[in-house]
Amino acid sequence: MSNLFQKLRRKVQETNVAILALKCGIESHNLPLALQDPTIATILLRELKKDMPALVFQWNDAGFNDVPAMPNCRNGIPGQTKVAFIANLVANGAVNWNNTVFSFPNGTAIGIWVGQIPVWSLHKAGVPDICHSVTRITKIGVTRPVDIEDCSYILLR
Repeated sequence: MSNLFQKLRRKVQETNVAILALKCGIESHNLPLALQDPTIATILLRELKKDMPALVFQWNDAGFNDVPAMPNCRNGIPGQTKVAFIANLVANGAVNWNNTVFSFPNGTAIGIWVGQIPVWSLHKAGVPDICHSVTRITKIGVTRPVDIEDCSYILLR
């Protein structure tokens, strides 16, 4: 019986990807890769009901493992970790959903956080970036679609 429940749950989540794509005005296969994840789509649909913008991170663990002697620490420095980066998001007003989706009370809060991004997490030549992509998703209005924007540039400064 639980196997049937799991199949049904998965089908609902897959349907949520299609609903999210429809709200964004694009085909499911054209959504950014992170948004094609059924769990992420389910979280985003719930958060969009609250009219809260969100950032979705597609992490690149290689960006935190660039020094083999110090795994999970960017540049081999203790404290330069994914956990520390997530803590910085939360300290600047983000609500953490699944360590991938971070909703903010408004767009201004995202802008303030961008000014607080830890310098160590930014792009550095010769070092893998900490994210493959960062996508901002915002509900435009009641009847208008959802806007998605590639915001990976915020880590390239």
